[in-house]
Amino acid sequence: GHVRGPWTAADNAAHGELWTPIIFADDIVIEIEVDPAERLFVETHVELSKINAGYRGFEPPDLRNDEPGQRGSSESCNIDVMCPEGDPWWDEIPSVGVYTLSGFLTCTGAMINNTAQDERPLFLTAQHCGIGNNNDQTLVVYWNHQNSTCRTGGSSGNNGNGNYNQYSAGATFLVSASATDCTLVELTNDPNPNWGITFSGWNRSSSTPSEGSGIHHPEVAEKRISLVEDIWASSGWGYQFWRVNWSVGRTAPGSSGSPLFDGNYRIIGQLYGGWSYCTNDDDDVYGRSLSYSWSSLSSHLDPTNSNAMTLDSLNPGGVGDDEGACCIGLTCVIGPESACDSVGGTYYGDGVACSEVDCDDTPPVTGACCIGTNCVSVTNDQCSNSGGTWYGDNTSCGSVDCDGGSQDEIEIKSIIRGQNKVDGVSDDWTVDVYAIVPENWRVDAVAGTTAQQKTIACSTSFYQDAYGGPLSTDVNPAFYDLAPSLRWDSRVTIGALDSSGDPFDDNVLQSIGINWNTFEAGGDLSVDDGTWFILPTDEQGESRSFISGDCSEQYGVLVARLTPVGHNAAITFEALIQGKDAGGTTWQAAASSFIEWSATEDCNDNGVPDSCDIALGNSTDADGNGVPDECDGNCPGDLNGDNVVDVEDVLTCIAGFGSEYTVDDLLEVLSEYGSSC
Repeated sequence: GHVRGPWTAADNAAHGELWTPIIFADDIVIEIEVDPAERLFVETHVELSKINAGYRGFEPPDLRNDEPGQRGSSESCNIDVMCPEGDPWWDEIPSVGVYTLSGFLTCTGAMINNTAQDERPLFLTAQHCGIGNNNDQTLVVYWNHQNSTCRTGGSSGNNGNGNYNQYSAGATFLVSASATDCTLVELTNDPNPNWGITFSGWNRSSSTPSEGSGIHHPEVAEKRISLVEDIWASSGWGYQFWRVNWSVGRTAPGSSGSPLFDGNYRIIGQLYGGWSYCTNDDDDVYGRSLSYSWSSLSSHLDPTNSNAMTLDSLNPGGVGDDEGACCIGLTCVIGPESACDSVGGTYYGDGVACSEVDCDDTPPVTGACCIGTNCVSVTNDQCSNSGGTWYGDNTSCGSVDCDGGSQDEIEIKSIIRGQNKVDGVSDDWTVDVYAIVPENWRVDAVAGTTAQQKTIACSTSFYQDAYGGPLSTDVNPAFYDLAPSLRWDSRVTIGALDSSGDPFDDNVLQSIGINWNTFEAGGDLSVDDGTWFILPTDEQGESRSFISGDCSEQYGVLVARLTPVGHNAAITFEALIQGKDAGGTTWQAAASSFIEWSATEDCNDNGVPDSCDIALGNSTDADGNGVPDECDGNCPGDLNGDNVVDVEDVLTCIAGFGSEYTVDDLLEVLSEYGSSC
């Protein structure tokens, strides 16, 4: 899912609008966090008045053909900034961003430095892109929207893998100049320092440079770079514009507002328009804002009144003696090793520049590999070249047994889900039974054969609900409200708890060769030529993490939910289990377990015993009564702890009156009678 925010009171501007980044999803969840005392006010006064829904996709129109465009289709001659052509420009590339205005992808712009070099978030773009006092609050700039690798040939014009996870929302319009088609705004919020955003320098000289580049988002797609062949001031356009011809790369609709740099890496203007396409060698036109509109820009770009003609780029994360390149996902930023570690990045060493690393050059994935009876941690290719058996990504040698992918016996673990859950039955208890197999392994069948009989036996009897059946596919959760005890019906399975597939998307369990009559009558199950099974491609057989009854994290597959009658009941479980290891090799193993009752509850029904929730810090127990606080409720009149104050609590109080309870307790029950905690 895509997570955006949080937004706080600091984002509550006077105009009363908050323009968020685009959410790429069909469904959204909006959460408001308030103090308990303010909750009622929020629930009764806050209203969601409008949501903008996109129906054409997040992409610009193709202005040349009057047709919807495709995000990323920027013509194949354009050059990803990750290509060698971009290497000298890594103090300037992060300053360039693509932006939406009123929710529509619009143009390109760039952060620009000022003589105070105070990282004031000034953003330069083109006037014709439409930012003004009436809509500056709707501006959302997306940073580092670029492909992670250098694509060459036709692929450079295709959709890239740039994302919209880094953004700045809102701005204040400062100035614009129609003579040079420029607009300068100040972003409402500073970009996150971890994103490595820079502030490009500028040159307001009127002299004509001999080389340079344009960094831009053609078709408002992933960032590209074009290199200058020639620059001149055209008399046909007037001397307030530059004419540019490219040696490599072109521009496109969406590149408007992007910066033009001279050979010294300084902005000299922003894109107005032009005629260049990959199929021609025509020119583009840039407004000479830094020289001809300096009177409008100077109070913001030269707040120190230095009268400087040039200013170099500011890289707040520039490489120093104790900092270097840090890859956070696919994005490279400069900073100290401690800061890189704090955000989970990969640090490449002091003094290393971002141009020297490839953030998509991830370390090879290793896993456990059995070569004979020895286990080593290597890549899949290395294992295959050595004639070994590989057990999958990130598996460890401690989780495998190098005997060709099989093992003699596997462990059974159980979780007691609670007791006395079934209506009309006293002293029942429910247990979930797991076959323990390593991460990335799976279970496909639980069988009984002549060599290994399958037995599920109870010293008393199993509870069987009239609405259920022997297989998890026979238990329909739609009936839980009608028949609450159905949830605790005894059934066998592989992975999925009921017919919904929970926690998977589907349940395709099958069985063959098993007579279920005795088991469905509450008796034992004994099989010497039968199995319940799934196909090796079915997701529900995959090993999953869970917390066992001893509060340890385990990997395994659910194979049964059983509810015996009587706290003195004991369960015997034994079977032959078959599956595949992480390398796809089939294994078989015997499994057996003897399960007895212990007083355990799972009041929040999350599959973890309450004692483990508390011990592992997943739940709090402020009153120390052994019950997670979220299950305790807040009703002093709930004497029997079922989170409802009703006649049962009255009877409990009467039964214990004079010894455990007083008249004050009874008055409390009557005061809260009929309420839920």
